[in-house]
Order: sequence, then C-alpha cells, then structure tokens
Amino acid sequence: MFLGIDLTSSAVPSACVCLDGKLDLVYQGWQTGDDDIVEVVVCHSPRVLAIDAPLSLPAGLCCLEENCACQPLSGEKGRRCERELARLAMPCFFTTKRSIIKEMVYRGIRLKRRLEEKGFEVIEVYPYASKVRLFGRPPVPKSRRCGLEWLKVRLQGLPWRVPGLEQWDHNMCDAAIAAYTAYLYSRGMTEAVGKAEDGVIHIPREAAGTV
Repeated sequence: MFLGIDLTSSAVPSACVCLDGKLDLVYQGWQTGDDDIVEVVVCHSPRVLAIDAPLSLPAGLCCLEENCACQPLSGEKGRRCERELARLAMPCFFTTKRSIIKEMVYRGIRLKRRLEEKGFEVIEVYPYASKVRLFGRPPVPKSRRCGLEWLKVRLQGLPWRVPGLEQWDHNMCDAAIAAYTAYLYSRGMTEAVGKAEDGVIHIPREAAGTV
C-alpha cells in the first residue's frame, strides 16, 4: 500500500488517498484530527506514507517562534531542499519563522514522529514538483477550473485505476499524486532534493509517469 496525504493545519480536513501495489485505488477520503489520520494509516498499513507538508525545520532551529533565539545554521532562508526546488523553478513555501503555514509545519513534524514510532516509513513530497516532473508545467494554477481540468486529464493517463477521479477537487488530486510519488519512491524512481540534516523532498525522476 502507498498512502498520500495533502495535509492541512488542523481544522480543515486533509485529503487522503491509498493505492495498492497494482496502483488500484483502495481508499480516498477526508480526515480532520491527528488521531483520525493515524487510524487510516494503521488500517491500511502502507509500505510508504507520503505527506505534502514540511516535515522538518531548518538545521539550527528548534521552533518557528520569532521570540526564540534559535537561528538557522546556514544563515539562509528556509531549508536547503526548498532553496534547491526554487533553483529548479519549482518554488514552494519556505520554512521560516515568518511562515504563513507554521501550524501545518508543526503538525507535519508531529505526525511524522508519531507514525515513525509506529514503524511506518514517512517521506515528504511536494505535488507541484511531482506534477512538473510527470506532466510538464501546467498552463494555469490548479485552483482555477481550467487548471484543475488540465490536471485531471493528465492524471487519467497515469498507469493506475482510480474511479471517480473526474469528481475530485485539487486537494484530493494532490493526495493522489503524493501516493503515486510514494509508489515511485518504493521503486527507486524518485530523487531526494536537499540534505538529511534539515529534510529532503522526494520528487519523481524524469519520465517516471510512464511506469
């Protein structure tokens, strides 16, 4: 099993998608609390769990609170993986003390620790970067209807069986892409962007969508 989660801060439900080893859809749904997410993970027992959210802090930081004296060791903005994605023209939110997704970062770190303690392999993914590697750059943002339709057409071309995909919103599509990236990771068809000391993001290698 390969499970992908499009994580939110907490109050808004997170989209979750699970694929089996033949890339058949075995679960898709929405979960709100940490306990609910953990229950879904335990139920499906994925070989790899991919979360779309920062799962670590920049080396040197103990938190993201501006009143704390901790500072990043690099002296640069964000984590190395985020800076490398920016250089690849796949920009994402930087993990800093001024982050607008601070609560989601804390939640991702907390969930990763909790799930690893249960023996699951958890990786960080970034669906936008996965989409660029799999399909090229979208013409418009996924939040716009034509952008979402563009994405769905390309998702239907992947070698999987996901009935009902045409009814999904962009969050569920991102969770599915996270699950597919987890599958590619298990087959050695991803590359790790960044360094272990402050976190890596796994993205598909070129042409991985044909697998």
